Amino acid sequence: MSPASERSVEGGADPPSAGAPSIDEHRLRRLIEVGRGLVGVSDTAAVIESALTAARELTGARYAALGVLDSRRAEMERFLTLGIDEETREAIGEPPHGRGVLGLLIEQPQPLMLDDVSRHPRSYGFPPNPPPMKSFLGVPIKIQGEAWGNLYLTEKESGPFDESDEESAVILAEWIALAINNARSADAERVRLTIEAAEQERRRWARELHDETLQDLAGLRVLLSGTRRRTAMSPVSPILDQAIERIDATIIEMRRLISDLRPATLDELGVGPALASLVDRIQGSWNLEVDLQIGLPEGEDGRLVPQLEDTIYRLVQESLNNAVRHGHARRAIVELIEQDGEISVRVTDDGSGFDPGRPGGGFGLIGMRERVGLSGGRLEIRSDAGGSTISATLPARRPAAE
Repeated sequence: MSPASERSVEGGADPPSAGAPSIDEHRLRRLIEVGRGLVGVSDTAAVIESALTAARELTGARYAALGVLDSRRAEMERFLTLGIDEETREAIGEPPHGRGVLGLLIEQPQPLMLDDVSRHPRSYGFPPNPPPMKSFLGVPIKIQGEAWGNLYLTEKESGPFDESDEESAVILAEWIALAINNARSADAERVRLTIEAAEQERRRWARELHDETLQDLAGLRVLLSGTRRRTAMSPVSPILDQAIERIDATIIEMRRLISDLRPATLDELGVGPALASLVDRIQGSWNLEVDLQIGLPEGEDGRLVPQLEDTIYRLVQESLNNAVRHGHARRAIVELIEQDGEISVRVTDDGSGFDPGRPGGGFGLIGMRERVGLSGGRLEIRSDAGGSTISATLPARRPAAE
């Protein structure tokens, strides 16, 4: 094992000397150029693709990958690669989650450089049928001091990676962190505006359905009822009875739809009463028993800022809908508790569960994550064949404080 490998086993190669940088002028200029290009990109996916391309160019690596950590920073939620063709990718199968050597950077977020990755004691956990890989270089990506992911480079064409490659990768990781942070801020603003527009559209449709369609149906029912009374013995009476029954059923369904779009209770009384109404409607429409536990101050003291109330309501609404329609649950528990300046929301059901890691997130999970993230909170999803638990922790923000 080479000296560089021995240093890596003990926790990472020595950092380049600050007084004598090992990067030549050409590579330094290219790093500056790459960095300027990255921070100008407002899309996270585009940042990652550009960064992987630059990483291969700057170090001569055949393969480049970027692993994005999950919310617990315990394993990789996404693993994006460059340099691997589609046939090889299909042969590899499921991407790695961060075990073995890859997991070492998660446990110890510092540069790791190896001449031969197969000789490292942690050389396990690779997916089946990987392409030939020998030299290895990994550096952590930290955003605002917190681990966000790792940049992995393997199989340098000219031999083992050196200190110049490591220093270049470290600088590139810093550019990536800055660019991702900028892109996330832009993405968050776009998502916030989209969600606000969606809620405004929900309000508009709920108001129009209530003020126009529902009132028209009610007027039609009154008209038919009056006609029915005047034609009690007429052959058309049974037809009028059926029409009135259909209108009554449509009015009930319309009221449910209006409440699902935008319950008036949420704007007028707050999230606690709105959730109580939601639970009543779900229990009345589906074979689901819901235990609702609210731990918020009563009245105006319990009101939260509108965005937070919207987030809590939609999180519970989506969770219960998923529990019934997809998990076929029979019982659920909804908890909304405020403690130590935080709002805790948890929905537990006894349904058949789902795969939280499926492509696309599944069953509205992307929307949940976006809403919770915009509210400054944390979302945790657990699901198996015995049921699901969706939990969120959100900062308690009130209109007076805002």
